[in-house]
Amino acid sequence: MRRSLPDRRTEMGATCRFAAGGFTLVEVLVAIAIIGILIGLLIPAVQAARESSRRAQCANRLVQLALAAQNYHSANGSFPPGVDRSRSPKSSVFVFLLPYLEQAALYEQWQSSATSDYQAVAATVLPELICPCDRIPQNPLVNPVSLTKYGLTSYGGNGGTRSFDPSSPDLMADGIFFEVGPGSRPVPNQRSVGIEDITDGISQTLLFGERSHYDPNYDSFAAQGWQQTMGEYGYWTGSSGNLSLGDVTLSSFAPINYRLPFSYSSRAAADPPCNSSSDFVYYADLRLCAFGSRHSGGANFAMADGSVHFLGDGTSLDVLQALSTRAGGEPVSLP
Repeated sequence: MRRSLPDRRTEMGATCRFAAGGFTLVEVLVAIAIIGILIGLLIPAVQAARESSRRAQCANRLVQLALAAQNYHSANGSFPPGVDRSRSPKSSVFVFLLPYLEQAALYEQWQSSATSDYQAVAATVLPELICPCDRIPQNPLVNPVSLTKYGLTSYGGNGGTRSFDPSSPDLMADGIFFEVGPGSRPVPNQRSVGIEDITDGISQTLLFGERSHYDPNYDSFAAQGWQQTMGEYGYWTGSSGNLSLGDVTLSSFAPINYRLPFSYSSRAAADPPCNSSSDFVYYADLRLCAFGSRHSGGANFAMADGSVHFLGDGTSLDVLQALSTRAGGEPVSLP
């Protein structure tokens, strides 16, 4: 009797159905590896896109600050002071700009002499004064001495070549924002800056820049009671004490994104020495003057003409100082 051969079509169909019913271990591992590679490629791209978006938001906020300052100038014939010491409470550049940042009601509240009004305004957190990349641990912050709440800002007006400490004999007023009034420093009766005073050119003179609240090494000294933490500086109204100028201005005393190069535990290697809280003042002044940000590689700056530029960490101190002075006469171009 002749044996029938197996139907090859039936056999192949069964094989195909079996193969289609699952994956081999090798196939699963290959798929996982491909997915891992894709995720590894995607995460940096997403992070870069987010950083680009945050940097653009920050730049836009600096544009708005520059426009507000220009509108203030049009209305008053000069830019606002960094701090007006003739008023009580002392008013900062950001207070004066409130009506030009769509915060006229808040400005009127500040003008009130009632203590409750002062505290309410000082505690206000203004999103337009905060960079989305800035890490501010607590905002508003409770002042440990006065127990007053203060809203913080990620920006500072250009104070020139030295903006901190306001009581330092080396304080300068060669930028755009500094103290005015009978008690102004470093010279009494300083007046606000007008565009005609910016002989270096408004496109080559800084108006505002970023402040970074991140510096673990600096904070290690604060933990020893030598200073406040970095997160405790930058009241947008300025403080009620004598350090108000340091809250609202920055300068070119230090390079962009200068951070303390040593911690409290490694301070023995510092040059100049940093063996005491009085020695630390030199480093505190450097850090508290410094423009900087949490953006990668530099910080955003608004110029006096309203344009915004990103200056890299590698910008030389000579160039930064030339950009920070209003009438230094230095030949300089943006990096």
